Amino acid sequence: MFFQRITGPHPFLAPIQIWYEGSFPDEERREFDNLLQLLPQPDMHLCALIAEERLIGFIIYWRWPEAVYVEHFAIDPEQRSRQLGQRALTHLRQLDSPCFLLEVELATDELSRRRIQFYERQGFSLNPFPYTQPPYQRGNPPIPMHLMSSPAIVSQQEFAGYSRLIHERVYERFYV
Repeated sequence: MFFQRITGPHPFLAPIQIWYEGSFPDEERREFDNLLQLLPQPDMHLCALIAEERLIGFIIYWRWPEAVYVEHFAIDPEQRSRQLGQRALTHLRQLDSPCFLLEVELATDELSRRRIQFYERQGFSLNPFPYTQPPYQRGNPPIPMHLMSSPAIVSQQEFAGYSRLIHERVYERFYV
């Protein structure tokens, strides 16, 4: 498996848009046109996931000296249950970073519990501190979530620092 970074118009963007919009509720994602405007940002990586010479999913992550933050990650629904998500996260974690972060929904149903368990099997910890995902559009309400990390975040102060980093560099920086 490898990641193919997309920095401009590309044929993979059509299926990625379908998976992006189908995998994440409106309030948990950007409008796709707004996402495309971020492609030139040097710290944002929209990558096609390629396995066996086929597009099998995508990952959007932000890379800074302090951390790698996974904003969105999805596998083609027709390719799920083949351990491709596990392989993608293993590949991502080969990046040199002191911390890997991602947001996940609160465990309110079987699907959200299974998603948390998947990330835990990949070495992420469910941090015990309250977290909210800022809105993607100014004026919308924040969404209660969990912030998972690898390694685990042990102090409220460290957690607040990572939360602030994500809020400032991913959300507030690009309000539309």
